[in-house]
Amino acid sequence: MNQRLKRFWVLISFLFLGNHSYSQFAEIGLGGGIGTYWGDLNGPELTTNLQNNSGAAFRLSYRRFYTKRIALQAAFTTASVKGADANSSAQWMRERNLSFHSNITELALTGEFYILGYDTRPKKSAFCPYISGGFSAFRFNPKTFFRGREVTLQPLGTEGQGMPGFDKKYSLAALGITAGGGAKFIINPNINIGGEIMMRQTTTDYIDDLSTKYVNYNELRAGNGALAADVANRMNEYLGQAEPVILATGANRGGPEVKDYYFMTVVTINIKLDKGGLLSGVRKNKVTCPEF
Repeated sequence: MNQRLKRFWVLISFLFLGNHSYSQFAEIGLGGGIGTYWGDLNGPELTTNLQNNSGAAFRLSYRRFYTKRIALQAAFTTASVKGADANSSAQWMRERNLSFHSNITELALTGEFYILGYDTRPKKSAFCPYISGGFSAFRFNPKTFFRGREVTLQPLGTEGQGMPGFDKKYSLAALGITAGGGAKFIINPNINIGGEIMMRQTTTDYIDDLSTKYVNYNELRAGNGALAADVANRMNEYLGQAEPVILATGANRGGPEVKDYYFMTVVTINIKLDKGGLLSGVRKNKVTCPEF
């Protein structure tokens, strides 16, 4: 049994630590891509959601390699996401007629495992795939367009937040668990291009301002105001009538059982750093593989 444990730890040490001659180094990255919302305003079709729920994303990152397989990345990303029932093929969603858009600003810390290692020496593979996981903290602020103007939704309490007997207004800051992967393409020892797709499973169900139940129109109007009541239930707009559709408090509006998700699909240009600054050409930082 002791021999098996010893062999196991030798294998782990080889995979995660590489050889002792490896020189650690860091790099910075700048890039862009798309952010994609995934929540209660998703329709049944994957392609429709990807097309209609996405917006531009921009990223600044710092990555440090500790071995030829292990790196840690800290990244600041901002992205715009959106969703609308009008894009769904489901009739009940089009009748619900809700929509939102929001900017997401996040800081993420992720660990990366390079499946084939990362080696910039000549005649080595320029393709370096990796898997990644970690945590993120982000801010959001859902808004919608109503009668020709942009309306910020969280202060309104569209599901009765802030009224007696209802929850307090939700926070505009939340956490996320990240998972995904990507690949880097080595241009030269100092520059590479990376692309990754990362999922964020969040701790909030209100990126879209939609989670639980309707509050009766008149009750919500009395408690949180006319604007809150008007944007919380927009069925009348779909039906082409001026009078609000009156639903009982507790009628289903969203699905609180599953929190909201979002995805980041980003391409970055990464530049190696050294003690002297940008564009390292110092050979002592060159990545090497174990020699046998």
